[in-house]
Amino acid sequence: METMNNYNGVILIVDLEAQECTTEDLDEELIEKALGGAAINMALYEQYRDRDPLILGTGFFTATFMPAGCAGVMTAKSPVTGSIGHVPFGWQTGVEFKLTGFDFVVILGKAQNPVRLWLHDGLSDIDDSEDIWGQDVWQSTDKIRETYGDDMIQILLIGKAGENKVSLAQVSENYWGSKDKFGFGAVFGEKNLKAVAMRGLGALEVAEGFFQKCIELQNEIKGGAIAGKAGLKDIAADLGIDAAVIEKIQGLTHRNDAGYNCAYPYYTYLKYRESPDTMAMDGNAEPGCLVSDLSGFAGLQAAGLDPAEAMEQCCRLGLEPAGAGRQLKAQGSSDIAGLDQLATSGSCEGLATWPLENSNEAAIAGITKAFSTAVPPKAPFAQDSGADGWVQRQALAYTLGIDPVIMLMATEITEEKLVELIQLSAEWDEFSADDLKRITSELVQRSA
Repeated sequence: METMNNYNGVILIVDLEAQECTTEDLDEELIEKALGGAAINMALYEQYRDRDPLILGTGFFTATFMPAGCAGVMTAKSPVTGSIGHVPFGWQTGVEFKLTGFDFVVILGKAQNPVRLWLHDGLSDIDDSEDIWGQDVWQSTDKIRETYGDDMIQILLIGKAGENKVSLAQVSENYWGSKDKFGFGAVFGEKNLKAVAMRGLGALEVAEGFFQKCIELQNEIKGGAIAGKAGLKDIAADLGIDAAVIEKIQGLTHRNDAGYNCAYPYYTYLKYRESPDTMAMDGNAEPGCLVSDLSGFAGLQAAGLDPAEAMEQCCRLGLEPAGAGRQLKAQGSSDIAGLDQLATSGSCEGLATWPLENSNEAAIAGITKAFSTAVPPKAPFAQDSGADGWVQRQALAYTLGIDPVIMLMATEITEEKLVELIQLSAEWDEFSADDLKRITSELVQRSA
């Protein structure tokens, strides 16, 4: 097996209490056993369980030419479920993480004062963050990039909700929230960890023939069921989301963006302070908000709030929007100011759910609660494969570093093709479909 096409070979151990960073080798034996992503995260979590670890990991295909190979994974004990949860982070953030020179980061203990972790060029620093503690997510993102002098820095960070350690707190990816439904923002807050800032200028090797196979698969995906579709609007329509939500998205859509090397653009930028058709960059400084959490958007509308502006406020506060909408609706409040109160003392009663009839959510929860419910409970634009199929597709995505939403909708990414690409990428002829099944099955079982 050749690992340089997929990994840097480095695990970073961050002791916040001692303010020390050390490194370990990512050895081939661990890759052979668990492959990557959440599966290796679980092995590391179990190794450091007594230190209340927060694990950041990359998948086997993260930052490669694999279609939608953009995902990293956070693993920790969830204050919402009381069990292990895995949260994918993507767009550009997962790729940036691997290209810093680190494949996995184990964050242990609690800092005495607010800090941030700065990863760059194979180096790691624990820096004081008193200057941004108390600032919202947008202000903190700007300040971190200004401090390190680079607007391309990707950041995992918390806002007011995380600092207050409320279970509705969400870790944000830069300005725009994330797929964190497990309260990992509160985990950051408990550790006095304001942010993990990342700048990656590294590179991976590429096996002969791998790029061409990836291009062929990407073209197949683009020509499949997603052809001619884009954005949250089309996903909402296919899932059967309330028509009022679809109309709201359609009326405010300025553009649709895709994550790194993703064939489908499901990040939708909504403009509501100026015309969505306005293309000029010199108008309103904050014309709108980038939205990827369809369940959160629908939940805020169901609570009677303006969902676009409420989503922006959730992003600023680092607040999980679906749960926040549910709490406000239960209180009979449709005042956006109520979000600020939730970021101070709000609580989350179980995982946020989708406003869908006849979904797989209950059946999925009966199998595992380890994967983010930000991902639709059934595949958009594809035949529903049931709860077992959903869990298997997510386990593959979280292990291999593939965007979990794309993994659901792109049925062209078959297990047979994944095995072929693993064999090709790592020059690993012995790897088999049985190995892949074993690894993903163990991930689901060990996360329970």
